[in-house]
Parts: sequence; C-alpha cells; structure tokens
Amino acid sequence: MKFGIRLPNSGPLANRKNIVEVADEAEKLGFHSLWQNDHIVWGTEQHRTHLSSGSAEALQQRQSPNFFESVTTLSYLAGRLRKINVGVAVLVLPLRNLVVIAKELANLDVLSEGRLILGVAPGAPKITEPEFAAVGVPYNERGKITDEYINAIRRIWSDDLPSFSGKYVAFKQVEIFPKPVQRPPKILIGGGERGISPRALKRVVELGDGWIPAYLTPDEISEGRMKISEEARRTGRDPKSFMISHETFALIHNDSDKASQLSKSTLLTSFVSQEEGEKRTLIGNPKVVTDRLRKYKEVGADMTELKFIYPDIPSLLEMMTLFMNEVAPSFEK
Repeated sequence: MKFGIRLPNSGPLANRKNIVEVADEAEKLGFHSLWQNDHIVWGTEQHRTHLSSGSAEALQQRQSPNFFESVTTLSYLAGRLRKINVGVAVLVLPLRNLVVIAKELANLDVLSEGRLILGVAPGAPKITEPEFAAVGVPYNERGKITDEYINAIRRIWSDDLPSFSGKYVAFKQVEIFPKPVQRPPKILIGGGERGISPRALKRVVELGDGWIPAYLTPDEISEGRMKISEEARRTGRDPKSFMISHETFALIHNDSDKASQLSKSTLLTSFVSQEEGEKRTLIGNPKVVTDRLRKYKEVGADMTELKFIYPDIPSLLEMMTLFMNEVAPSFEK
C-alpha cells in the first residue's frame, strides 16, 4: 500500500509557505504522493464547515477562505520536487474548458516526468452548485458533462489529430502537443462517502482506471471493489487493472486517547458523532493506525491519502515523521 498526504491548499492554514514546507518534507520523508482537492469558488461558511486540512482549532475569526487552485499549485510543486507524485482528489472536471484543461494536465505530466495522478468527479451535491453558476455550466447536467469530457480528454491525450463531436464539447483535428509522458495518465473516479453509487460504478468501469472514494470503512471498500470486479468481468475488462485508493482523516499520536481527544472537534465538522468519525478514519497510536490500514490493504486498497488533523504546521510535520517511521515500514513489502 502506498501513502499520500493532503497539502494545506485549503482550510485555516492554507498559504504558500505552508504548502511548500509540507511538500518539501513529504518528499524528504519518502511519501508516495502529494494531494489536493479542487474548487473554484469557496466561501467563508464552507471554510469553517468543510475542513480538508488543518483542524477546527486552527480556525480563527476573519480568516480569508483561501483555496489554492489545483493544477497551477501542483505544477509549481512538480517543478520544485524530483520524485514525489502529484495528485488531485478530485478535479471537478465540468468546471473547466475541456480542451484547455486537457492541455494543462498533459503539460503537468510532461513537466513532472510522468508523476501526475488524476482523480475526477462531477462535483459534490449542493456544495458545488455556486461554482457551476459562477462559470456558467448547467449544474444538473454535470454528470453527463463529466462522462463526455473523460472520453474527449482521452482522445486529445492519445491521438495526433484528435476529433470529437459531443453535446458539450466538439473539436476537429486539433494538434495539441506535447502528449503526456504517461500514455495516457490513469483517471481515477471519485464518488462514495457511504459506498459506490450506481452512477459512479458505471463511470469507473466504463470510463475510468480506478476508484477514489472518501471516508469509507474497510467493509465498504470491499463491497465497492467487489461491485467493480463484477461489472468489469461483465463488460470484458480485467478486474485487476483497477486502482483502488481512498482518502481519510488521520491523527497519529503515541497515546491513542490523546489522539481521540485531539481529533474530536474536527471530526464533528464532517460526521454526526465522534464515534462515527473514528469508525471511518485513522485515529490512534502507531499500532492502532497500522492495524486499521492492514484491514484496508486486505480488502484491496492500493493507496491511502492521509488528511492529517493538525492545529499548526509543526504538529503536522511531527505526525508525518511518526507515520513514516512507525507505520509505513509495515507496508513496504
């Protein structure tokens, strides 16, 4: 199992200095990948109630709801770093001009020497609706747009003179170079905070190379993987070809009770109770976290994106070091 880390690209500690410091340390420690999520419009209320990095304790009055754009941020980091992969979990694909984003992502893959990992999704219900209005894209058609865009972006990445004719995007014999180093990059499909939905299942098997849900239990990951395998066999695809990743909150401390205490406020921003939150996350001492990750590995998870809970950057760097020293070595073989 491989391990990535969520950057402080949004939330109470989102700024250039912190992003760079965390990225540099992640590569130094040997993490597999750097990750960030994706939104264009992000307001003060979302800033306070949808934490994806940092912690509730780090929230302050009158903070700007900073949200660093995914492709440009990862391009900057890919130029600074030499080994670590860079990923988006997940790009809200319908918000972009398809031809332009296909060019930008190909460029990022070339400049990073093939280190791009791309997750895509139509956009979460309700929370993304203002973004669609802001860029003039029909919110209620976001799923159909996503499906068409995935087909079109593969065409641009693969063909020398690609053409495509669809309802939402059309182009004829456009020459777009350079092509990605990865021919083509894998596309992971987002979707599932309680399991894989029928629409996400169809999108994964028909259009994707893998699945990247959030906050699922090992049993839910197992059920989703089983459904993907069954549908893949039915359509003639190799079930073993699909990458299964997941993203989740994490707080590692030598004292499990202390870890539970430190995670409480943040978990309550995303879950109905702390108990429900801890059921779906990685909270505890190194042994507890290792044992829980083994369950994810046993059900077929290939990678975990760790969204550490931390009130300041020194606390995050300390947890990153503890994780790589005490947990990661158990998964090296």
